Amino acid sequence: MPKTRIAITPDISAETLFASDRTCCVCRERGKRVQIHHIDEDPSNNSLDNLSVLCFDCHDETQIRGGFGKHLTAPVVKKYRDEWLFRVQQRRDEADQFAISKMAGAIAMQTSTENEIPPRSSLYSYLDSIPEIKKELHSKVQPDWDSGVTARMNQASYDYIDGLQGVLVGLSKFYQRKAFDGQEPHEFFSEIISSRFRWHRAHSEPDGPGTGGTIVGTICGGSVMSDVENMVEDMVLSLIGYSDEYSWKHWKRRWENKAT
Repeated sequence: MPKTRIAITPDISAETLFASDRTCCVCRERGKRVQIHHIDEDPSNNSLDNLSVLCFDCHDETQIRGGFGKHLTAPVVKKYRDEWLFRVQQRRDEADQFAISKMAGAIAMQTSTENEIPPRSSLYSYLDSIPEIKKELHSKVQPDWDSGVTARMNQASYDYIDGLQGVLVGLSKFYQRKAFDGQEPHEFFSEIISSRFRWHRAHSEPDGPGTGGTIVGTICGGSVMSDVENMVEDMVLSLIGYSDEYSWKHWKRRWENKAT
């Protein structure tokens, strides 16, 4: 007997998508259209433990009936989901820690209260460190970019983007919390970055999803890297404002010259 579908509430939907970085937990290819899947195939069971994020292609694999064609059974999807959620959280934690650890005056940021913006001196110290962070991120992923192996190249781009997202989160500490619509910074930036992946994948495949081949993922990664670099520049410029205490031109030269 068919189960009664109960609509997933906006809060649960947002939490599920954020936890999975709006990315399919099986193929883990960013920018593909995704949907929330009920692992036990009961559309009335909207508990977080029963929900996973799948792209349309992988979701089709859960719908095959009969014989041995169904590769994505409930236990398999749950295993993929649990591993992916762990990896997403681990990536975020590592990116945050890397970005903050590189900042002179990190203690001031770590000990400030939730609603207290760190002092201006900490901001300038952090800005000074960002070009070096970018350089180090590049050096960490360059071997995979140079490998010529598509999967490694794409993962390197994801790792670089994650690192820059950690920088954005670090910069967000110098903003009033209400500047991000009350969202947790990672959630705010994850949503924006995910939309950039979707945009670049959409316009790169004029003949429809999946028609551009594997190179589309690599192209999208490069385009989103540029987008996120621009986001860092935008936030730095906004935080400096019209103050003559800190030179935007000097920072920009260091930022661009360190991108090798």
